[in-house]
Amino acid sequence: MNCYDRVMAVLGGRKKSIDRLPCMNSVSTATKDFMKATDAWWPDAHKDPEKMAKLGSAAHRICGLDNVTIPFDMVVEAEVLGAPVDLREEAFKRGKILWPGVKKFVINEPYDIKVPQDVSAAGRIPVIEKAIRILKKEFGGKVPVNVFMNPPFTCVSSYLVDTIRFMKMVVTSPGEIHGFLETSMDVFIEIAKIYEEAGADIITLHEMGASTDNISPSHFEALAAPYIKKLVNSVKCPTILNICGSAESIIDKMVKCGATAITIDERTPVDKARTIVDKIRSGYPIIGNISSRKVIHDGPIEHIRDSVKKAIEQGADIVAPGCDFWIETPTKHIKALVDAVASEGKIYRQDKE
Repeated sequence: MNCYDRVMAVLGGRKKSIDRLPCMNSVSTATKDFMKATDAWWPDAHKDPEKMAKLGSAAHRICGLDNVTIPFDMVVEAEVLGAPVDLREEAFKRGKILWPGVKKFVINEPYDIKVPQDVSAAGRIPVIEKAIRILKKEFGGKVPVNVFMNPPFTCVSSYLVDTIRFMKMVVTSPGEIHGFLETSMDVFIEIAKIYEEAGADIITLHEMGASTDNISPSHFEALAAPYIKKLVNSVKCPTILNICGSAESIIDKMVKCGATAITIDERTPVDKARTIVDKIRSGYPIIGNISSRKVIHDGPIEHIRDSVKKAIEQGADIVAPGCDFWIETPTKHIKALVDAVASEGKIYRQDKE
């Protein structure tokens, strides 16, 4: 059974047909080791579709991860909507590899949001679209091509509007929050459709800004969930809702957003999520919840294996880190993650049979 069939079977509700549980990462898979191995370094890999495709597939090629994923940063959508983006090119010249960010917050009112006439030509969308096509040509039907994007809440709250001001408005002026999100919503839908049409097998909605570390469950339901639902409903391909951060109290609301699966991190125990999920929709796929930092990055390998075994025993359908790989993560630790899932996931299948 190849990677594509394995992952898509779980997402399609056919878990009983798989040979073993899959191991994937639906958000950034870039590491310094992978950059070196592919000669696809940041910031060039953010701008060059060939290098983006090479780096996005490195975790699969080198370690056997069951998917390929692009892009690698969280400011793609903000850039499309007019934010000045810093790809950390100056830092790279000084020998540092840093995550891209925005130079400043440029949106004060909903009417400040710059909606491009042609989303397909805006920012780095053409780069990502071409990289998807490159990956699809090589891996189509063999390895799922996953593309992640920010939903409106995370994008606006973290990269467009001053975050402190935005979070105050969540409580004092929720109507104004809706103004920001509704003004930009069509752009996010268009981006999702562009990715799907280019060949994305899976679209992951990386809604890290809407965890309960930042907002209450009621605010998630009122201000984030409606826009997630619109994005999910805008495409036909499978979707994954990824929320890294505390999410136990919104698991039910995450499922009701309608994505094909949810991803949780180590702050949300899989067994507790499983109990909540199965009351709403028995067998609904849960992905996670291995700590990117404390387990996969830090190791040792025995700790990685133990964490994988625990996640499987507690009911994870696909084993994955809860968030992006730390870029300093040793390749041997990612290989250990994949190997542990291949081993423990096969034992899981034998036990079920």
